[in-house]
Amino acid sequence: MATASDGDRSRRARIVILLLCLGLAVAVLLSLTSGASDASTVSVIGDWLLGAAPGIEAMSARDRLIVFDIRLPRVTLGVLIGAALAVSGAVMQGLFRNPLADPGLIGVSAGASLGAVAVIVLGATVLTPLISVLGTLALPLAAFCGGLATTLLLYQVATTQGRTSVATMLLAGIALAALAMALTDILIFMADDRQLRD
Repeated sequence: MATASDGDRSRRARIVILLLCLGLAVAVLLSLTSGASDASTVSVIGDWLLGAAPGIEAMSARDRLIVFDIRLPRVTLGVLIGAALAVSGAVMQGLFRNPLADPGLIGVSAGASLGAVAVIVLGATVLTPLISVLGTLALPLAAFCGGLATTLLLYQVATTQGRTSVATMLLAGIALAALAMALTDILIFMADDRQLRD
């Protein structure tokens, strides 16, 4: 049976979500209009939504290039990455039933750092062919693959007979994080000054 406080919570949650969406829209507009270009918020909104509407000052070609070709893709990517991080954090907190759960808890962060450090330290020796093929994408891909490998290994360890134990996953995650950090420390010990700065 629902109580009055349950109704208040859902109403309060809707209001908070609405305020957060408005805050996001304001932050996007400020990101698009703040900086070296002379484009104002009104001119950006007018040019974007209304086109060349009468009574609204049109943006110059330089301002249009800065706002729509440089800033807008960056702002859009930032919003999408923030949304992906929020969803993954909510999934992890729901999985562990703990509002303090994070990727460091189950070793994903340690695996990602191991992948990144491996590319930095071993990139000039063992991983030279991989670096030459991938170029600047080698570092983020190695970090992603390190985190993914840790997650898959953790899932294999925690799953027996088709059932995944959250407690086993948590304990195995802490052990895998310690192992990945130990391997990372070994690679850091092997690194030279330039690699340490990287």
